[in-house]
Amino acid sequence: MNLCSQRGLKAAWLLAITLYGAPLGAQAAPWSDSLTSASLPEVSVLGGRWQTGAKPSVKIPSKPMGWSASELLRSGIDLRQTAPTGSAWISLDGLPSNHTWIQWEGMALSAADLGVMDLQLLPSAGLSMQRSADGLRLSSDSVGSLSLESSTLGNAGLNLWIPGKTADFGLSARRGLNRYRYRDYLGDRYWRTGAGTERLEFRSSLRSSIGQIKQSTHFYAVWLKQGLPESANVPRRLGAVQQDLRATVIQRQEWNSHRWEWSSTQHAVLANQTYDYPLLGGIHDSNGVQTIGIRVQTGYRRSGHRLRSSLDVDRLQAEGPNKSPASVLRLQLMLRGEGMASPMLRYSWGLSQLRQGDELGTLLPFAELQHKGLGQKASWNVKLHRHQRFPTLNDLFWSPGGNPALRPELGWESRAKASHRIGSMEAYAGILRDAIFWMPTGSIWMPRNVESLRRLGINLASTWQNGPWQSQIAAQWVYSVNNAGLRMPYVAPFTLNIPLRYRRKEWELEVFNRLRSATPTAWSSSRDSWIGPQFQLDAILRWQGAKSTVEVALTNATNQPIYLQLGYPLPGRQWSLTWHCPLARITQ
Repeated sequence: MNLCSQRGLKAAWLLAITLYGAPLGAQAAPWSDSLTSASLPEVSVLGGRWQTGAKPSVKIPSKPMGWSASELLRSGIDLRQTAPTGSAWISLDGLPSNHTWIQWEGMALSAADLGVMDLQLLPSAGLSMQRSADGLRLSSDSVGSLSLESSTLGNAGLNLWIPGKTADFGLSARRGLNRYRYRDYLGDRYWRTGAGTERLEFRSSLRSSIGQIKQSTHFYAVWLKQGLPESANVPRRLGAVQQDLRATVIQRQEWNSHRWEWSSTQHAVLANQTYDYPLLGGIHDSNGVQTIGIRVQTGYRRSGHRLRSSLDVDRLQAEGPNKSPASVLRLQLMLRGEGMASPMLRYSWGLSQLRQGDELGTLLPFAELQHKGLGQKASWNVKLHRHQRFPTLNDLFWSPGGNPALRPELGWESRAKASHRIGSMEAYAGILRDAIFWMPTGSIWMPRNVESLRRLGINLASTWQNGPWQSQIAAQWVYSVNNAGLRMPYVAPFTLNIPLRYRRKEWELEVFNRLRSATPTAWSSSRDSWIGPQFQLDAILRWQGAKSTVEVALTNATNQPIYLQLGYPLPGRQWSLTWHCPLARITQ
């Protein structure tokens, strides 16, 4: 299924086109702790995300040409993408993509109509991406930079990031042909056409204070135009063209005393999308989405213990040719406590409840224990939480096919992690009931509460270093099935990543080996719908001078056929060149 054309394809479904499959649902707006340090990762809870003191496992830098698929894949993240620098979606730990929360400046980023967030519509200038147990968060870089990048695919990009004491500014621009050779379903070789992209982004942050009250305003806008190439499993023809415009503004006021803390956050999102498909006389679709909301947080600290509460109120609105103006009011109330049970044992607990429209959600508890041994050589933590996700605007109101009788998804998850200086091991298990999936009813597709998902998984990581050599082994195994025992589509049962780094003076060489096991693409017991095992070898040679850095990257060095989505081959061997110039560090 080509996820980036979901909205337009619904119009095509009305004309009995079913080539791409059914749309995804969306996610409820989560609560996140903007009062905690931005370097801390997040943990799923109460339909939102808590943060823990564990260090993030992966830090993925952005580049001039946007979020790099190679960087994400090296971290072991399941990624779906039909063309380089085009729309991309991720899933973590065996859950669908619309259960992956992505946070920027303390607020969750999501699409109100679909829920799932396209990575290429996220802010990238001057940002880095960090992976937590079940989410991704974006954090600002503290050092300004200017970067230029080009590749043998006919792509080029620019990224400028200027942080300051009271203001930050970022600008990103790219244009790409994404032209490469591939083999179609008949074995014939062609040049990939119709996959070109253009992207512009502007981002800024302003900070000030009035007495003890700190104020900040964060803004970013992204315009993305991309060709949606046709599958290699159909006769060669021109695909669709999609344009997205997304603007987000977040304004926050904060006040802290010795024991009390308070903050108020207002946010607004404006998104617009157009879709044009030339077949069957032309299919044209457009969608407009607006979200406005406010969050009020309070907290109290005493004797190493902390109690916090939060109230979120959001109005989600959307309209388009296949959806009359529709809106939903969403409220979420949260209470959380944390503290030290002993010098080496930390506890956290929480309760939350979500309401959407006239429906009141289930009370959602959360509990966690963290233990850190002497000398910080060993630690462990265990977590248990309940989570919930309400239907999206498309699930409820799309015409025809929307289902206002949908029940919210409800699940449990438990996690246990042990860490030592030589590595870490994390195991998790969960169940998701009343999962929402779009299914055909004659020629019409409708969302239904038809499935339950059961998940088991293990994540292993170990780091080795000897002089100028450094290596890491990261392995992930996940068993995610529905109540019929069929595996979750586009969730790789096993991945293995072994990066190797060698550094000498100004030179640095990195080699990345990635293995992704055969992966299902549909709810089916037949292996015919699976993508075969994928092996990829990448290498980067980097020279770091006193004032700039030059990087030469070789992607897919063995020229293997790579598929992240069935029917959509990615490039074979390719080169890219990046020049990076740090700007003067400015104290925040």
